[in-house]
Amino acid sequence: MPSSVWNDYQRVKYRLPEKTWVWQLSGAGFDELRLVEIPRPRPGPEDIAFRVDSNSLCFSDTKVIAQGGGHPRLAGYDIAKDKVVLGHEMSITIAERGDKADPSFKVGDRYIVQADMLKYNTAVGYAVWGGLIQYGVFDRRVQEYLIPVAKRIGYSEASLVEPWACVEASYHRADLGDRDEILWLCGGGGPMGRMHLVRALSLKKTGACRSLRMIAVTDVSGARLASVESRYGPEAAGLGIKLVCLAPNAADFEEKMRQAMPDGADYIVALAPIPQVVEDARRRLRRYGVLNLFAGLKRGTGDVKLGDIHYDQHTITGNSGSMIEHMVKVLKMAEKGILDTNSSAGVIAGFRAAKEGLQAVASASAENKIVVYPQIMDLPLTPVEKMTDAIPNSPDGLREKLARGMWTREAEKAMIEALWKKPAGLA
Repeated sequence: MPSSVWNDYQRVKYRLPEKTWVWQLSGAGFDELRLVEIPRPRPGPEDIAFRVDSNSLCFSDTKVIAQGGGHPRLAGYDIAKDKVVLGHEMSITIAERGDKADPSFKVGDRYIVQADMLKYNTAVGYAVWGGLIQYGVFDRRVQEYLIPVAKRIGYSEASLVEPWACVEASYHRADLGDRDEILWLCGGGGPMGRMHLVRALSLKKTGACRSLRMIAVTDVSGARLASVESRYGPEAAGLGIKLVCLAPNAADFEEKMRQAMPDGADYIVALAPIPQVVEDARRRLRRYGVLNLFAGLKRGTGDVKLGDIHYDQHTITGNSGSMIEHMVKVLKMAEKGILDTNSSAGVIAGFRAAKEGLQAVASASAENKIVVYPQIMDLPLTPVEKMTDAIPNSPDGLREKLARGMWTREAEKAMIEALWKKPAGLA
């Protein structure tokens, strides 16, 4: 029998607040990102109002902070007047709807958002207010880009579908094949690199990638590499895969790379946004190999040696986001238990800590994804391993999983039951 707190939260069985907290960006730089309280946006006749349950932070958010109104997606947008509300990796619950809104949207229904609204040449988290708000409103345009979520799936699981969909989309044209033996994640020690690693391990478990025997992860951060090796090394070994973690800034890097892959790699995912690094990596690509350009490289950068690509018979593919079909595919995998998107959750945070979380993302100090819960205000940035201290009276089984860095639906529910409070002064 669900607790009254959990039941009320899930079903939105409480009066909505008159005001809401929101992180607003009014220009370039972190000094222009402020937490303010505003009247809760009300839905117009065709609009839906929603509660943001979770929002995972993305490096793309930090690009908007760095560029402010100069960001390409904000061309013609008055950021000083209308503000930007970041956040596109969001999980929402319908809280209210206008009299003429689509009747298929019902209070308590849950959705995720495909941020790129290509039909309207805009995007959620840019010129359309995104997920770093407690309660918001979407018009008919955004409603076309909402994807329904089964209520049994966790809030963080749902919000993490978006970055996982970007990973999945990057393999749409050229995936790992049964003959590929060596996968190299170049610059792969961070959150997105770990997703590519987990995906490869998951494929191996299903019987795909039968020849895969080595995954190399390179990163300039020794701490990240140690964390990757500790967390994923035993699992890889159990699947017959050798996990090799190397730092390019180490004196013996070249020698160790020659030992690890004397003939090169079959598949390289470029996660370092530095053209020269990517070009150097391509030189280690075997004949018939694939180079997957995943990092956010700037337009116009890098040299392309067309003849080399032609004679080495390389495939080069690029990706900078996902489409609705990719999100639906990953969501179904998560709902069926095929993919645990929560495996990417590394740090849990309340709403006040969102700015600090974004600063951690910008400085590349976050080893895995940071998930913000807007309905919980005062939880500081907390590694999953330390969440046992934030969730009182949690059962031993849950505490054991948290201590191992595993964020779960059960942990999320326990946190909300312990820390969420109904809007002040309301029944």
